[in-house]
This record gives sequence, structure tokens and C-alpha cells, in this order.
Amino acid sequence: MKNIFNIIPEFGGAFESGYDCGDGCFLRLYGNTNNNSFSEYVNILIADGYSVLQKNELNGNLFASFIKDIQVNVLFTPCDGKTRITACEKNLMPNFERTECKGECKTTFYAFESDQTLIDCGMCLMVQCPDYSFFVVDSGHYFQFNDNDRIHKFMRERTPEGQKIVINGWFITHAHTDHISKLLDFLRYNTDDVIIEGFYQNILPLDYDYQRDNHEEDEFADRFVKVLEKYPAPVYKLHSGMRFYIRNLAFDVLCNHEDIFPVHITDYNDSSTILMMEAEGSRVFIPGDAAVESDKVLKARYGKWLKCDVAQIAHHGHTGLSAECYSMLSADVAVFPVTRIMFDQNLPRHEANRRAVEIADSYYITGDGTVGIELPYKRGNVFTLPDETFEDFEKIKRIWRYVYSEERKNELYEIFLAHGGNPDEMVLPSSKYGWIEPKPPIDD
Repeated sequence: MKNIFNIIPEFGGAFESGYDCGDGCFLRLYGNTNNNSFSEYVNILIADGYSVLQKNELNGNLFASFIKDIQVNVLFTPCDGKTRITACEKNLMPNFERTECKGECKTTFYAFESDQTLIDCGMCLMVQCPDYSFFVVDSGHYFQFNDNDRIHKFMRERTPEGQKIVINGWFITHAHTDHISKLLDFLRYNTDDVIIEGFYQNILPLDYDYQRDNHEEDEFADRFVKVLEKYPAPVYKLHSGMRFYIRNLAFDVLCNHEDIFPVHITDYNDSSTILMMEAEGSRVFIPGDAAVESDKVLKARYGKWLKCDVAQIAHHGHTGLSAECYSMLSADVAVFPVTRIMFDQNLPRHEANRRAVEIADSYYITGDGTVGIELPYKRGNVFTLPDETFEDFEKIKRIWRYVYSEERKNELYEIFLAHGGNPDEMVLPSSKYGWIEPKPPIDD
């Protein structure tokens, strides 16, 4: 463990192990601790000259953040009697003070329709605030060729003419290619009329020792980190227990790879940073691709406190959180960032998906079109935009070896049309990728 801990007061608990969290941040885990241990250490830090940046409590979990020469965060979790202390060389912190946001725009949560032409994964979420600015979550896969342009177009159409697009924050749940690729393209090609005020993340350190099935993922993650380091906007590292504010949005950080430790992560999806967002009195759960170990943390620490209005279903509804966790969330609206094909295949296989659907007043599949939810959530104020993309079955067969019957293809095409899909306006990659452009409308 790096000697950064030599310059902060010693904690009195039973030291168990240490962990390099990345970005110049180091963690020490202590066992056999309690509320008094937490309070005593807070007082010790204050007496040593540390200034309190934030104190927060979530369902009995206690958090405090301090600054002196370095940043120190302290998190006590009563479910296991553990205290996690993170000492960070970088002092950049998110905004811990509630802010006002005035404007004429209705606060709206969007689950964006990723291009499903070639691939079933990819996720992008957005929240538009009263001042027309956007909070964005993830982006999409590199096989979703035009999605950086589509994301830009979506925000441009919802920003007053003559004004720059303002992204008040871009949150990255984890560094898998289907979540970061189109952000990289967006930063390269789409920022001429865009202001990005900051990035929010706590991705797994690049040198973390886990079983790698695809080194391409590592290459993208490495590139992603380097791009953010050079981009002229602050990058905030999130730690569980924090509550931070952007415009009229409040975010509680619930879990990330630091909370999985000392369990060794074998599924990269378990490195997802999980947020609970509050806006206009409603709560939106954003787990990214959280998996089995994250599920254990959520259930043990938060239980029924997790109750929310809207839940993004983890890992596109493939494998992720448990049925028990979705019961605790008890979301009125469940949003699946996936294609209808994969939703239909996964529903009978995964009890968790069925539970989320059974509990919800309504559920939506982003592959059927972008989902919009005006906040505060009330039953009936969910809308969907026309379906923009449709599968190219021949190329899917060549790339993924998925084969569908003609009957199933026709059924899916009819569903596409029923959701407002227009075959003459489908977004397809340009001909340089070997595609035939959509046919022009036929004159009557």
C-alpha cells in the first residue's frame, strides 16, 4: 500500500487489506468497526486540520469527505461492520452543494434508442434539465456507426436555436466498448457547438488483474482514459456514499469496484458505478451493467431504501441484478436498453427480468424507439419516439451467426412499423461500410 496513508491520521479499526483504486487513489479496508469508530475518526481528522466537504447518510451507511493536503473519504457500512477509507492525491471533487436550475424546459429522462442494425447492446441515457442542458450516461458501441451524430442531433433539436448544446455532465458507468465507444467519437467529431462541463466516473484501474477474454476492451479503455486526460473538462472520480448535484439533479453513489473489494472482480460488469438520481421528487436507478457482486452490495447495504420510480435494467437485461434486487427497487417503470429480439429471448430465461416487468406499471424496450419520461413521474407521462433503426439480418448472420426465420423477421418488421418506423428514413451506415443507402420516397 502506497505511503499516502502515512500523512493522514491512523484509523483505530482492525486493518484487513489495501487496494489501489487508480487515479492516484488508494483504499484501506478495516473490519470490526461501528458508528462510534466512524464518528471518532471524523473528529480526529477535523482536529488534525482537515476541512469537512460533505457528510452523508444512506440507509444507515455513513459517509464523510475531507480535504487538507489530500482528499480523504470515509465510508462505514453497518451491514458488514466495515469502514473503507480512500486517500486521493487528486483533489477534484463533484459539487456537494444543492443548486438551482431555472428555465422553461421540462425535466425529462430519456433512454436513447441505440442503433440496433448490427448489434443488440449499447446504452445511452440522457436527462434534460430546465435550462435545456443535458446530463448524459454512456454512449454506445462502435458498431453503432452513426450514433455519435444521432446523439448530437437529438440534443441539437432540443436546444434553443442560436445556443450551444450544454452537457452539464457525462457519466461513464464502466469502460466496456458498448458504453464508451461513441463518446470517443463524439469528442472527436461533434463538439464544435457543444460545451461539456465535466465527466464523472470511477472505472476499474487499467492494470487490474482479471480474466480478459477480449484485449480489444483493454485497448479501448486505455484510449478512453488518455482522451479524457487531454480533453479540456474536469474529470470527477466518484466514491460510494457521495451525494453530488448538477443543476436540479441529485445523485447518490451506491456502488463501484471499490465496494466489491476484497472480493476479486472476475466479471468486468461488476466494476460498474451505480447511481440513484433524484429529480423533481422522483428517483431513477442507473446501474450500468452491474452484475452478481454488485447485486450483493446493493441488497446488503440498502434493501428497500432502493425503492425508485424508474429503473434502467442492468446489463441490457442479459445477466445482471437479481429478482430480489428488482423487488427492492420496485420500480414503476422498467427500461430495457436492448433490442426487442434479445428482450424476447431473455424474458423467459431470466427471473430477474420477469420480476421487474411484473412489478412495473409499464416497461419499455429502447430498441423500439427512444423512451421519454417527464419528471416528476406520474402514470401516463411516458412517451416513445418513432423507431429509427432496424436489424440487417444478413450482416447479423455473418457477424454473430444469429439466424432468424422469415416469419420472425416479418414479425419484427411489422413491430418496427407499428412503433413509427419509416423504412425510407432509417439511419444506416454510409455506403463506405458496404451498405446500400435507403431508397428515396416514391412519388405518388
